[in-house]
Amino acid sequence: MSKRSIIAALLLAGFSLTAMSQTAADVANLRKEANAGNVKSQVALANCLLGGKGVKSDFAEATKWYTRAANKGNIEAQFNLAYCYEMGYGVPKSMASAVEWYTKAANKGSLAAMNSLGHCYDEGAEGFDKNYAKAVEWYRKAADKGHAGAQFNLGLCYAQMKGVDLNYKEAVKWWERSAAQGNAGALYSLANSYLVGEGVEKDVSKAFNYYLRLADSGDARAQYEVAKLYARGEGVPQDSKKAVEYYTKSAEKGNASAQLALGRYYDNGVYVAQDYEEAAKWYLKAAEQGIAEAQYNYGNMCFNGMGATLNYEQAFYWMEKAAQQSFPAAQTGVGICYYYGYGVKRNKDLGRQWVNKAAAMGDSYAKETLQRLK
Repeated sequence: MSKRSIIAALLLAGFSLTAMSQTAADVANLRKEANAGNVKSQVALANCLLGGKGVKSDFAEATKWYTRAANKGNIEAQFNLAYCYEMGYGVPKSMASAVEWYTKAANKGSLAAMNSLGHCYDEGAEGFDKNYAKAVEWYRKAADKGHAGAQFNLGLCYAQMKGVDLNYKEAVKWWERSAAQGNAGALYSLANSYLVGEGVEKDVSKAFNYYLRLADSGDARAQYEVAKLYARGEGVPQDSKKAVEYYTKSAEKGNASAQLALGRYYDNGVYVAQDYEEAAKWYLKAAEQGIAEAQYNYGNMCFNGMGATLNYEQAFYWMEKAAQQSFPAAQTGVGICYYYGYGVKRNKDLGRQWVNKAAAMGDSYAKETLQRLK
């Protein structure tokens, strides 16, 4: 299961966490009732301890109370205890123990537990082998009963050939059911399916509408896709203003691809007024996330003092990062830095070696540069 906040995870599981809004006095009463054996109070107290609401957060004590309630058959406690074992909150991390408790809750009818069981078998862990057939089995049990997350996950199994034969139409069927309940992953997968025509007839307009629905709810990936379609005029009339708007929304949420796109726009004056400083700002943000082109572009701006302070050391630093990802222009840039000693100790042989790497990849500028460095 992907790492997420404890409270969010339990909310997504579908359990009520009303106890987590309790005051310190209320928590004291819960503790008294829990000690007297009231199972609901034990679970509510554990929720408070897990979330640090009305009491100092204490994962170990939370799992103690979950265990007491779980052993008495409380489904919420069984699920929450399983999650704690899965994530290692208050107890040693153990997928086997997580599966044990998820299974108890699932056998009592918890759809969330069925979905989580599927995920455990889907992902596996150290000491716990993946089992795609088991994952599909549990996803299907919850999906058949209407669990949106399980429907999405089952669709992924069909699309990725995990535990079932590859079947895009079946994947789309489950994603449509999940999307009807608002599942973001399913909406995004449906948009991708319509964009390329996998499992459905290609329909870029439908893809755009699915992306837009997600984008307007704040999904950064979808905002990026909407921006691309507006920029190209695919599935929707071309609208450069809208393209910039959605690229910006996505970039501000940290989407590296959108940050790179904005950097290019401001760098070249496409759809916006040319602004090298703004370009450098977005290139740097994408560069820090490991995007090779952005690393090279920002390094080049540092090399030329254009939009960024002239700084050969910084130029070399960023171009070398891109070069290590086999980005040809950066390999040439690193070679030039070595050959002439810009931002790094001069080494003509090493400089030629880097440029030669780019030339061997067919880069025409590298080939021209190599001739000048002989």
